[in-house]
Amino acid sequence: MTLYLDASAVMAVLAEEEANAVVDPVIRNAGTLVLLSEFCLAECSAAVSKLARMRIRTIGEADLLLDRLDRWAAALSNRTAIENSDVTQAMGLVRRHELKLRAPDAIHIAAAHRLGATLVTLDRGMARAATALGLPCINPAETSALKD
Repeated sequence: MTLYLDASAVMAVLAEEEANAVVDPVIRNAGTLVLLSEFCLAECSAAVSKLARMRIRTIGEADLLLDRLDRWAAALSNRTAIENSDVTQAMGLVRRHELKLRAPDAIHIAAAHRLGATLVTLDRGMARAATALGLPCINPAETSALKD
């Protein structure tokens, strides 16, 4: 099995959020390929920068988080690119109103689908949409994801 991580899963581990306790074991115990897109890393970088702008974290703390992100991504995962076809597919997904997807989430779903990967996300709406589309998805924070 190949896992594709979205920004919510990565940020939980990176910022050592409460959800890290359930996300980290899924990633580390997968015994499989873990994929991170450059787009995901850009989203995480933006989230860390926002923490500094909002003064939730100091600039020094944010710089340490960014360094940790780079080291963690290099050690744990393989990088993958978002392709134009992912964006094209995502455009169709966001136009499906019942899915209630934002463009970044739709891009992650499209990329995971193209790569034949299982999506790992903490975003319940994104997980619901992925499941509705037939994409294998794990939300480690959900009790049902911890079974098996």
